[in-house]
Amino acid sequence: MSGARASIEAARWHRACCLVLLVGAVASAGRAHATTSGSGYQLVDTIRLRGCEPSGQLAVDATTRRLFVPCSTRLTVVDLEHGRQLGDVAETRGVRGVALAPTLGRGFTSNGSANTVTIFGLQGLKTASDHPETGDKPAALVYDRGSARVFTMNVDSDNATAITAADGGPAGTVPLGGRPETAVTDGAGRVYVDLRDRNEIAVLDTRLLRVVRRWPVAPCRGSVSLAIDPSHARLFLGCRNGTLATMDTASGRVVATLAIGHGVDVMRYDAGSSLVFAASGNGTLGVVQQESPDAYRLVETIGTPPGVRAMEVDPSTHRLYLAVREQTHRDADKRDRAAAATGSLAILVYAR
Repeated sequence: MSGARASIEAARWHRACCLVLLVGAVASAGRAHATTSGSGYQLVDTIRLRGCEPSGQLAVDATTRRLFVPCSTRLTVVDLEHGRQLGDVAETRGVRGVALAPTLGRGFTSNGSANTVTIFGLQGLKTASDHPETGDKPAALVYDRGSARVFTMNVDSDNATAITAADGGPAGTVPLGGRPETAVTDGAGRVYVDLRDRNEIAVLDTRLLRVVRRWPVAPCRGSVSLAIDPSHARLFLGCRNGTLATMDTASGRVVATLAIGHGVDVMRYDAGSSLVFAASGNGTLGVVQQESPDAYRLVETIGTPPGVRAMEVDPSTHRLYLAVREQTHRDADKRDRAAAATGSLAILVYAR
């Protein structure tokens, strides 16, 4: 009897082990399927702006559902609800950057050809009479809520100009020690500036008006695009060597790198979905999932038309807006070529 009982127990043990292995295999298959699933983003609309030569960063006003598009000779405003152009903001010739201060009801542009800033109302789009002066060739522009100041990154004078957002008064000039390319703010008193010629990030204190830290971007090389996750103190660098680098904004330490493809031109982070978007001029949009502050996974690479110039994400709808200069066919007639010379921009709308 003892031998029979031992055989029965052995059979039970074998069945239990097989069940455990089966459950584990099913769970592993589920995880593998989740890892390879796409982002769900697809092209849902195209908004065409005739006579628009793309010249700088986009900005979304989630409250009014408006998109602000720099068009070289003017700042164009698009109604996102109906997908149509609303009008232009006056006195913005040479516009390169745009920043919004919704709590103040004001918007700002950096005008690279005039070395000035234009201030306008977000509701009526009327411009103020004052046009604060900046350094040489202002480009990237950010509004920092922590100090209630606007900062222009002046490409040809290697400095930043600080302006009081409420009244447009000058607040000071900050030497950067290098050529500023792009900049982002944490909204709490810090602006992070990519100094491409030095391969470093300059950390600008918006209250003290000075650079308080300098961090090398290695192993990233030739970083030209930035995005930020303030809640987790993470800065994202789009690197020309085909990687996404994640930097701790408290220490400057690079905590993660991920291969995303070459030639990244612009990046954005969507806090609501914990996704990082990396758009390249060669026609790819990388979608990266933030699984933790130090762990990232490339979810999908979406094909786009080549020539992406700018990108923005609407935090309320999680829609992406990509600005792409439209190309004309070689056999286009003279009228088409003349129209192309004035510029034609397509805003590609991606949604889940």
